[in-house]
Amino acid sequence: MVKKDLHIRITERRINKLRLLAVEKDKTITQIIEDLIDTLPEPQKHNLTEG
Repeated sequence: MVKKDLHIRITERRINKLRLLAVEKDKTITQIIEDLIDTLPEPQKHNLTEG
C-alpha cells in the first residue's frame, strides 16, 4: 500500500489534545488519526458523469 502525506492546519489546542491522546494510548498521532478516519461511514459511490 502506497502511503501519502497529509498536511493540515489545526489549532495548538487540538494538536496538544492529539499528542496527549497518542501518549495515553501509546500510539502515534498518525495511528490516532487513521483510527478516527476508519470510524467514518463509507462514502456513497456516485457516478461523476451524472449531474
